[in-house]
Amino acid sequence: MKLTHEKIIITLFVLTLIASISSRTINVWTISLILILVLSALKFFLVFFQFMEMKKANNFWKTLIILFLIFFTTTVSVVLNI
Repeated sequence: MKLTHEKIIITLFVLTLIASISSRTINVWTISLILILVLSALKFFLVFFQFMEMKKANNFWKTLIILFLIFFTTTVSVVLNI
């Protein structure tokens, strides 16, 4: 395992801890939900580019995954009335 993989795994763990702690401590649910969505999107990008080797992929796939993530977070936001 490379040093960058270890850093990414630690970062993913820290982001997960931040999301779980913020869901319990932030009283305003919209702010908590937005924070959790942003952290989840960040974790998705880290996993996608680091562990799935998409740094070397075609720009089409990179653009497609970014559009998917924007569509997904927008849909979740609309469904939950943020």
